Parts: sequence; C-alpha cells; structure tokens
Amino acid sequence: MEAANAQPGFVVWGLTGGIASGKSAAARFFEQEGIPVIDADQISRELSREGGPAHPLIVQRFGTGDRAKLREAIFADPKARRDLEAILHPLIQMESLRQMKALAEKWAPKHALPGHPLPILYEAALLVETGRYRTLKGLIVVEAPRELRIERLIGRDGGSRPLAEKILGAQASDEARRQAATYLLENSGSLELLHEQVRSLARKLLSG
Repeated sequence: MEAANAQPGFVVWGLTGGIASGKSAAARFFEQEGIPVIDADQISRELSREGGPAHPLIVQRFGTGDRAKLREAIFADPKARRDLEAILHPLIQMESLRQMKALAEKWAPKHALPGHPLPILYEAALLVETGRYRTLKGLIVVEAPRELRIERLIGRDGGSRPLAEKILGAQASDEARRQAATYLLENSGSLELLHEQVRSLARKLLSG
C-alpha cells in the first residue's frame, strides 16, 4: 500500500482482526460514518472466480478453483497459503489502488474536511501476518475473545471445531495484533456498542 499512501487527497488505514472478530461489521459502520472501505477479501473473490484474472493461475497451482477446497488446503499447508498469496497479492494491490482513487473522487468532497486528506480503510485479514500494515498510515484492530470467535465461526460457516481452531491457529495471535494496532475496537458485546466505538474513532480520523 506504499503507492496508495503516496497519492494526494487520501490516506489509507488498515482494518483487520482475527476471523469472526467482527471486522466486516465494523467496516459497515465506518462507511455509515463517512469513511469508505476497500474490502480486500471481496476483491480477492472477484479476482479468483471463474473468468477472473487469477482463476487460471490458481487452478494451475492447486488443481481447483473451489473456495472451500482452497480454504482447507491453505490452512493445512503454510506453503500453499504463501503460493496463493503470491498469485493474488499483486493483483489485489492494483485493483485496490484503482478503487481508492475512485472513492477519493466520490467521497472527499462530501466527507473530508478542508486541508485534511480523506481516510480510506483497507479491510484485510492478514495485514499483521504479512507485515503490510507497516506501509499504512495506521492499523485499526477489531478483537473478540478466542472462544467467542470459535463459536461465531462454527455458527456462521457450519464447520467443525477442529477446523475452526486450525483456522484461528494459522492467523496472528491476539497479542501480535494488539502490538501492531494504532487503535483497538473491542467486539465481545452488542453491535450497538461496536458502532459507538466506530463512531468515535471515525470522527477522529475525519478530523485529521
């Protein structure tokens, strides 16, 4: 994201959290408060689907483009995960920068204060694991207790507890994310409480 933060008119903050922590809910609330969000996971899905530029490269490497099978493969094998990231990351970077420029043109006149660049959030799951958060203005981390996240993940995706634990184990620890964070949002309570935290932080980011 170095190239993004070198652009005039906007500045890029990272938004991350462990799986099932609630970062997507936080992203929706930030948009409601006037801060646009780039969803790296959504970009990845578009790039990876059949007809997308990454799809043939993924099939060549993994023998399948099925997301469920890929998910099992990359959480069982760190090398497979690195190979998938090597395919997707450059393409995600290019598409993210294109979207950021478009968002800045659309949102800045309505939301950015005079003399302050528009904050744009880059929502991605592995910003700490890859170290990419260091290229951003700062990092916002959404966190929730591990056991609660396991329950949410099983309820959301219908998988087994061993798979949920394996997925959490493949990500950065809670402590690693806290150490990397500029701001922490705690999401063990209601969505209303999360929204209150987002609202307060959004005002701070918009005011520079």
